[in-house]
Amino acid sequence: FTICFLVAIVIHFGGIAAMAAMVGLAVYMLIRSQIAYKKKMKKEALKEEVNTTVAKLRDTTDSREALSLFREHSREELQSVLLFTADALDRSVHGFMNENLRELRKVLNEIEEKKIHLKQVKRVGTLGVTHLEHDIAVEKGLYYYQGNDFASEIIFSVRRLTEPSKEHVDNNFSPLNDIQKEDCSKITYLKRCAVMIETNDYHRLDDVIVESVSLTNQLTALKKGELKRIQGQSGSTKVSMVYLNMVQEAQNVVSFTANLVKVSRKFQKA
Repeated sequence: FTICFLVAIVIHFGGIAAMAAMVGLAVYMLIRSQIAYKKKMKKEALKEEVNTTVAKLRDTTDSREALSLFREHSREELQSVLLFTADALDRSVHGFMNENLRELRKVLNEIEEKKIHLKQVKRVGTLGVTHLEHDIAVEKGLYYYQGNDFASEIIFSVRRLTEPSKEHVDNNFSPLNDIQKEDCSKITYLKRCAVMIETNDYHRLDDVIVESVSLTNQLTALKKGELKRIQGQSGSTKVSMVYLNMVQEAQNVVSFTANLVKVSRKFQKA
């Protein structure tokens, strides 16, 4: 009754404007509620996916079947991490280029969700190792945990790339210049690595390694070029520091991804 009274008072004195504002507030609350619900359902779906794998591993008594389930789970998770990274990295870089603060915040929120999911995935690793034969568990368990660690490092690198970009845009500092924007479109091989892991086909692994070395060299050249621009005092030093951080973390992503694919091949190999 108190709320009804207050609403009536607002409408009485505010008239049409107050009614329009209240309708707008109601629409805003509905939209936020829907977004929160979708996030909750997404988290529950990811958790259910992990729990399903855990249940399968618990039910099996055959060590060979356990290893097969373990390998399938690893392929799905590592592929998911690489596809997520490709999308997040692209959105983060373009969010910084276009000074899109909202997009950068969304990327950071999704990264936090992915970090929580990776922690849940480690449960599967602990359970999976206990269902393997001792000799296989020692060898394959190591590769599984290494793959999980590289996946975590990739996500952390994307976060370290995105956070300074978000703070820079949030503080309305100078944007990237045209040369820097042109330089920021180099990483293209993450999805190719994801397909390699998904199909469990590593016959072109050497090509991926060569490409990772080439990308690393290109990114190193970008850093050198930016340092020369700083020495020549052309452009903003603050934006240059953010740009150098982006290039360094992109370089880390390339390196960790190459190592991730190598470890995945060792884990999947009979």
